[in-house]
Amino acid sequence: MKNKTLVFRIAKIAEKSYLPRLSCIENNEYNQAIGRTLLDFITEHSTSEKEDASFEELLQKVERGEYQPQDPRFADWDMNAKQIWLCSPVALPGHMAITNEYTEYSIDPDSGGEPQQFTFNQYRTVLKFWRECQQMIEGKDLSTIEGFRREMPFPEK
Repeated sequence: MKNKTLVFRIAKIAEKSYLPRLSCIENNEYNQAIGRTLLDFITEHSTSEKEDASFEELLQKVERGEYQPQDPRFADWDMNAKQIWLCSPVALPGHMAITNEYTEYSIDPDSGGEPQQFTFNQYRTVLKFWRECQQMIEGKDLSTIEGFRREMPFPEK
């Protein structure tokens, strides 16, 4: 995943309505595959550090070999039409496989139709970036910082 940039910005979505947005830009275009899977999961799920902690606890159990899914055909985590597998046969070791209701953005075109795969590190790095950006705007009137933007390279691994 080279030459991709994570972009956090404050966007005006309607008259007097502003929203923090997280996107991935590749070759000057929005990467919907990453945006509709990993980034949507992070921005929708990470409404509190408690939610992040419960998912992180599950990731750590997988990394230590202490977690075995009851039925590997079913996702290990599910929320807002995002399904996440953390174990084989769907997820590669150290990866999470993410799908959503938008099948065309859930499938990795280079894999022959398999779900998008992201490393645990990619998830953690993007989550940290999202959290840091949230802290930067905390308590501020978003209308006064419309256009605020922060970028970082999308982690390769």
